Amino acid sequence: MKDLRERLEKLRADAVDLSLMSRRSSDPQKRALFERLADELAIEALELEQVVKLQSWRSGHSDMDKVVPLHVRPDRR
Repeated sequence: MKDLRERLEKLRADAVDLSLMSRRSSDPQKRALFERLADELAIEALELEQVVKLQSWRSGHSDMDKVVPLHVRPDRR
């Protein structure tokens, strides 16, 4: 279970890093690539979070406060 939480934290941190790289890139293609990768990692993190929550619920543990929250960026459309 600890491994899943660590992986979840890593996915979220990587998603945030890629999002920052996207915003800082001056190349439109790189910007789009980093944004897509950030979105993919954020989705994976949400899916993994569901698994962690389900396993925590089944085992009677509720220490999800140790998981790093995902900061949702505003829609830029």
